[in-house]
Order: sequence, then structure tokens, then C-alpha cells
Amino acid sequence: MSDHKGVVILRGSPRAGGNSDQMADRFANIVKGAGRPLHDDALRDLNFVPFGELPTDHRDDLSSALAAIYDANVVVLSTPIYFCNISGLLKGAFDRFFGYLKSDYLTNPQPTKLPAGKHLVLLQVQGEPAERYGDLLAQYGPALDKLGFKGRHLVRACGVRDSEDIQSHPDVLQAVEKLATRLITS
Repeated sequence: MSDHKGVVILRGSPRAGGNSDQMADRFANIVKGAGRPLHDDALRDLNFVPFGELPTDHRDDLSSALAAIYDANVVVLSTPIYFCNISGLLKGAFDRFFGYLKSDYLTNPQPTKLPAGKHLVLLQVQGEPAERYGDLLAQYGPALDKLGFKGRHLVRACGVRDSEDIQSHPDVLQAVEKLATRLITS
């Protein structure tokens, strides 16, 4: 992006080194290669409160990632599909994005506290074929609208279960790299 801001990656898989992690690794390698700031967290390694009536000054292991999102141009969420949706770890972290909304978000024409122009990338892996689950970005669209993520990008790998299955989908891995390159250098 023209002002060369950074990238935040939130890895939602409870399995280290799994298919969604390998997709996130590809994205992260492009970011590092371009010399851009990168905040990369595996949610499985963090101790955080998913959501609730948190005090404004609440700090936990997710706080630094949430702060980094303010300055990032690109937010990458990587996840396997568990029980028809993003992983519970990622859903818990995504619920904390509620804190980016102004208190009058329901009526405010500018409901988000986040700066404009951010891109959200969903790296989605699933054991099921492509006919299942579809584009989860559409499901989360109303929340993403309020948060101001106008740029939304999905890279989806279907039919991957075992931790190395993604390697038999070079087209998906190339799509991750092309998207990362485009978002980082545009």
C-alpha cells in the first residue's frame, strides 16, 4: 500500500503447522520479504478473554494484536472450518473487534474507530468440498461493514484435512502469494 503500513495475522487453528498455518506462512513470507511490519499471532498460544463486558483498560495476550490492527493496512485471519464456521479461537478474537466500534455504532454513519482503507483477508481451509460453507466473509459482512473493512479477500482451500494436504493445492498457495504481493505492493 502506498503508505507501507503493516500487516496483522491472527492464526485461528488449534493445530500448529496445519493447513491454515501453512497458508498464513506464505502470506507472512511475502510481508517479511517486502520489509513491512508484521504482527503475527497464533491464537492457540495466547491467553485471552473472547468477549464480554470488558473494562476499557482490559489487557491480555490479545491486546497487542488488537492495538496493531489500528496501524495495519491488512488484517489476515487464517482458520480451518470447524462445525460449519471459523474456529472458536478465531471467533473469540473476532468478537473482540466489537471494541473498534463507537458506542453509538447503531446510529452513527461512521460507526468505526478504525482508520479507513483497511483490507481483511480470510484464509479458509476445509475438509469438505467447495459446495459447503461458501464465502464466510459474506456471513460476517454486516459486522465488517460497520468496522469499515471495504477491501475483503477470500482464499479458500477445499478438501484438505491432514496437515500436509494443502501442499497438493499449489494453485491455492500461489493465490495466497499473489494476493499478499498485490496488497503489500499496491
